[in-house]
Amino acid sequence: MNLYKFGGAIAVLVCLVTLVFSYLSWQDKLQQAAGTNAEASGATESTESETETTQTEPDSDELVNNPELFENMDERVRDLFLSTNTEGETLQLLIAGSEALESGEPGYAKLLTEALEEAYGDSIEVTIESATGTSDSLQRIDLSAGYDLVLLEPMTLMNNDHISIEDEREDVRDFLARLQEVNADSLVVLHPPQPIYGAGHYLAQVQALGEFAKLYSFPYINHWSAWPATDDLALKEHLTKDAVPNNAGAKAWASELINYFIAN
Repeated sequence: MNLYKFGGAIAVLVCLVTLVFSYLSWQDKLQQAAGTNAEASGATESTESETETTQTEPDSDELVNNPELFENMDERVRDLFLSTNTEGETLQLLIAGSEALESGEPGYAKLLTEALEEAYGDSIEVTIESATGTSDSLQRIDLSAGYDLVLLEPMTLMNNDHISIEDEREDVRDFLARLQEVNADSLVVLHPPQPIYGAGHYLAQVQALGEFAKLYSFPYINHWSAWPATDDLALKEHLTKDAVPNNAGAKAWASELINYFIAN
């Protein structure tokens, strides 16, 4: 009788051990499955996060078309930049004027070019061309490339005592006409030459250039605000003995042009 009881106890104990082992094995499988699902979910969330990050990064077109860059431009110039960039084209810009554009190391034209290329990248292509003599020499500048925009210094200083104000205006109008024969939508932005110390009659010529620009709706950049006044001895520190810009003068000139085309 005692033997039977002992055998029954052994059987119950074996059943209990089997049940406990089965339960523990089942719990372990559940934990493993939960861990696998958590890893898969984490990987999915990571992938979605990476996708969202990629989608929110601005592309180059968004940077180029940032309206804040164009805030200081005249409306027509701003529209030209925007339309060209929107259509995925490269804006062709010509910087033309007297040899003063190359004066300094570097000159204002190169400083402006570097700033434009840094701001607008491949969406702009800049050409620099200087002329010698009076505004009559503007007719020898090659415009066959069909430039969209020309930044023009119309040789006003070189015209002093040689070409009348009205003749200079006629030369500028002829320049624009030649430009628009190739590209009817092209624009000219005018700006004066460098100031000189003790300017005299030259002041009246520069004033007349500004009035002409306003009268005929030319965009106009008056960079003289960045220079010392013409009766200030400090102006000589911005010019060479030949009254062309030195490094300081080139930087002063370029600063206003850059501010016009690239708003801070």
